[in-house]
Amino acid sequence: MLRSRQVQPQADNPFLAGKRRPIVVGHRGVPALHQENTLAGFRRAAALGVPAIELDVRLTRDRRAVVLHDDDLERLTGSPGLVRDLTWDELSRRRILRALPMGVDVHGAPVLARYDRVEPIPLLAEVLAETPGVAINIELKLDYARWWQVEVGAVVAEEIAAAGAERRVIVTSFDPRKLRAAGRARPGLALGFCFDDGMLHFARHLLDRLPPLAADFERDDRRPGHNARRMLRRILGADLIGRMIAARVVGAEHTLVGGETVRRLHQQGIAIGTHTLFPLGSTTGKPIAASAGTVDEVHRLVALGVDWIETDDPERLMALIY
Repeated sequence: MLRSRQVQPQADNPFLAGKRRPIVVGHRGVPALHQENTLAGFRRAAALGVPAIELDVRLTRDRRAVVLHDDDLERLTGSPGLVRDLTWDELSRRRILRALPMGVDVHGAPVLARYDRVEPIPLLAEVLAETPGVAINIELKLDYARWWQVEVGAVVAEEIAAAGAERRVIVTSFDPRKLRAAGRARPGLALGFCFDDGMLHFARHLLDRLPPLAADFERDDRRPGHNARRMLRRILGADLIGRMIAARVVGAEHTLVGGETVRRLHQQGIAIGTHTLFPLGSTTGKPIAASAGTVDEVHRLVALGVDWIETDDPERLMALIY
């Protein structure tokens, strides 16, 4: 039987409120059935009773908040072009492909997802209006080419406020500056920094020369980068980055989440969610952890008491958790 410990209620936002089971979050919608980050996928999630979705937001050249994972449109639309260089009028004419490359699977083999029809690219405002009963994790995407620009945070914050969606939304990012911009625009928003287990990859060779650092799980992990991952777990559990942005949530790759991390964050009043189980593929090319596709990992995370779990197959995950 799946076990979990209940967190003390913090707010009426579903991501923050105390719960007996993690919230199942459809990663970019329901990509097993509809193209990622499309209204069709988000509508299907609502129809299936998926309690929450995750989506990605970027800004067009004319500062419209659009729901897209990639800045380069080649993979998604089959045509070149950068989101940041196009106006919304130009971008709205593009369509997400029926045969969509989804990166590589757990074995490193390419994945091609096939769908019934092409789909338009939605505005964030459209998604908020179309999914009134669904909680949403809005991720502000990193933009290395415009790293100094953080206005997407303020634009998204105002879109959320205009839709009256503050109580069902969290705003997350791997860029704390964008989160601070969102918080300044709307101080009541629930913000959260995201962690990837490869964030200290650049320093892994140096860190692995040190004696093994303490960790709250996988103590015998000696794979390359083991100390880098252990250091990330320390930073995650101490909520060091979250304190800088007054975070109320944190998102972390499931490979970084152990019992001590969850306990420490909950003691600080911070909700913690994980990503991404039952993945179709890795669109960034990063190798997928073998545990991501296992039922055992679902059991482990639920037993730890995480607050939500993102997945490419929310139907399968709901059947296991609820």
